Amino acid sequence: MTTTTETATHPLEILFQLQDLLLIARKKSEQKDRIPEHLQHVDAAFREISARRAERQERLKAAEARKKALEGEIADVAEKTKKYQGQLPSVKTNREYGALLNEIDGVKREVRAREDEILALEEQIATLKAEQAEVDATFPEEEARFEEQMAGWREEQAILAVDAERAAKRAAELRAGVDKKMLANFDRIAKARGGIAVVKVMMMASHTAACAGCNLRLRPQLLSDVRLSKEMVHCEGCRRILYWDHRADL
Repeated sequence: MTTTTETATHPLEILFQLQDLLLIARKKSEQKDRIPEHLQHVDAAFREISARRAERQERLKAAEARKKALEGEIADVAEKTKKYQGQLPSVKTNREYGALLNEIDGVKREVRAREDEILALEEQIATLKAEQAEVDATFPEEEARFEEQMAGWREEQAILAVDAERAAKRAAELRAGVDKKMLANFDRIAKARGGIAVVKVMMMASHTAACAGCNLRLRPQLLSDVRLSKEMVHCEGCRRILYWDHRADL
């Protein structure tokens, strides 16, 4: 879609150019954000590699955090053991002595359980670190290969971004010069009609015309209103704004 290089003076001509620019900006932005079909498998493969790498890193991080937490718990339990052991000399009855020994045994079991879990975690951490080292050794090469394959698309993305920004900037300039009521009507219809609010009138014969948006034939009076009025005239079918290109009268 291309925009006219002529300066628009008719309000509907300005709206038509505004619409054209907005559609261009949207199309360029969508193209910029959409991976071309021939590169989709390349992108998917690299995303999978990156996801597996990130997932392994998270598992390693979680295992190390759990080990650190267990070590902290063992230190706390050790303090509890010292406390119980310190109470032994002051125990006066066998019943109290036996109860205190049971408490100490329970604490020792807690320590052993945590130590066993730490041993299992250390094995898991060692395995994960080895796997991570292997992945990290090859990942830069995978990343470089990916970027090489995507290099052309990256350049195209940059061009599309510039084009989209240029169209959006020009559209903003045009919006500033449009009547607010007319602009609000335009925006409302564009939102409901996929960005197409203004459509040209198509001449089917010398006195027969139709809406380019829905192909509904226009009544002769409606056609006359469109050609002569600077106000908005809506299609009776799709309710879009009808636009007569006055250059056709020249």
